[in-house]
Amino acid sequence: MSEGITVTPVARVRDVGKTYGPVQVLDVGELAFPSGEIVGLLGENGAGKSTLVNVLAGTVTPDTGVVEVTGAEVPLGSPTAAAHAGVAMVSQEFPLVGQMSVAENLFLGLRPEGSSRVFVDWRRLNEQAQAVLDELGLHIRARQRLDQLSVAQRQLVEIAKAWHRAPRLLILDEPTSALGPVEAELVLGLARRHAAAGGAVVFIGHRFDEVLALCSRLVVLRNGKVVADLPRADATEEVLVRHMVGQQLAEHPPLAAVDDSAEPCLRVTDLTAEGLGPVSLTVNRGEVVGVAGLMGAGRSRLLHTVFGAQPATGGSMTLAGRPYHPRSPRDGIASGVVLVPEDRKLQSLLPDAPIRWNVTLAVLPRLSSGPLLRPRRDRSEATRAVELTQVRCRGTEQPIRELSGGNQQRAVLGRAVATDPSLLLLDEPTRGVDVGAKAGIYGLIADAAERGSAVLVVSSELEELLRICHRVVVLARGRVVAELDRAHFDKETIVAHAAGLAAAPQGVR
Repeated sequence: MSEGITVTPVARVRDVGKTYGPVQVLDVGELAFPSGEIVGLLGENGAGKSTLVNVLAGTVTPDTGVVEVTGAEVPLGSPTAAAHAGVAMVSQEFPLVGQMSVAENLFLGLRPEGSSRVFVDWRRLNEQAQAVLDELGLHIRARQRLDQLSVAQRQLVEIAKAWHRAPRLLILDEPTSALGPVEAELVLGLARRHAAAGGAVVFIGHRFDEVLALCSRLVVLRNGKVVADLPRADATEEVLVRHMVGQQLAEHPPLAAVDDSAEPCLRVTDLTAEGLGPVSLTVNRGEVVGVAGLMGAGRSRLLHTVFGAQPATGGSMTLAGRPYHPRSPRDGIASGVVLVPEDRKLQSLLPDAPIRWNVTLAVLPRLSSGPLLRPRRDRSEATRAVELTQVRCRGTEQPIRELSGGNQQRAVLGRAVATDPSLLLLDEPTRGVDVGAKAGIYGLIADAAERGSAVLVVSSELEELLRICHRVVVLARGRVVAELDRAHFDKETIVAHAAGLAAAPQGVR
């Protein structure tokens, strides 16, 4: 490039500020996103990342500032104007329509080729949508209803929807949080393809290995301000954490020892259900057992079947040495089993209710006198749970929807731990939360195990399983293909078993 030539970035924000009441959530002087560059946007939950990208996408109107795309100023607070300028965003919240087909969701706001202003050529719409899915290597049928898909499949549809619009600026907000390693690599490959074709990518992620492998530049926000803007060569995990939280994170204490000679809390023998099994495994009191596998391996189905949310079709289970055959979640809860599901927004929260309701919901019987709730005990229990889980909030009467994702997840986990469960089932417990919140959640899991709970945890983040688990069970096509103790822990071994590349299971008991 000749000296003195100025290249217009794909997108730029200048003097962007946003406040909610007395709290300033965004104060960014200038930030540019050049052609061919993948910019990693990092920060704790509540640091301003989502607010910034929503300003770029037009879904949040800033109080001050300018947004430019290819040198032209874009009207603020207009998703339509941002889309026409060439901005597409993959959101954590999946703004899709469950009652419509995958094809209809891919073409939301667009007119398929061959369709008029009045009539839609449904055959061509389905063909075009299937071509997009096939091009991206997604094994999803265009005619399938969206609400029949898993969370991970819906995430892939949202990514395909953004890709299909051929944007100039592609914003990926936690795009791999619900995905296994193979599907996550597919998404990262799409980001690289987009940048190589001259587009710009903004990538929000909490998996440091992904961010450092993918991005050429790392921008860190804290309290709504840019506190670091680093080339990849200057960014290490330690440097990024220090900028994100303002200090070094404490080392995780070693896992507490487990008494393997004791009667297992949970014993599963040849368990089968729709899309699952046969599965055999044990979880001891005080033990954290991880469940790994690729998308569709049956990890969530296993937890749902143990909890009673999906009926078992064969096999047997025992809980604390007694036969256990739950026919509904009510049976599971009555037996001391608690599930924290993958989709907290739809399955775990009362979003418009206060934090107090959300954290005491599971323990209302012990806070009541007969049919009447004792308000003082309810408030006291809520305050105790919030302090225990270190939920950052104005108070327990604050609506939980106003909290960041990490704080919502802490509240959900606090509710589960408050029941002192015999068996704690966790499905993607740190999905979409930052490094600081993860450390707090890991502490909650360790505390539950030390108090005697057995913990069975599903996670797509292999580093997470290696860090918090005593053992890892690997599923493939609904079956256990390996059981690994800490002496055999490494990502390559887990992925090889999950993908069917390993010759034989290791360490199966």
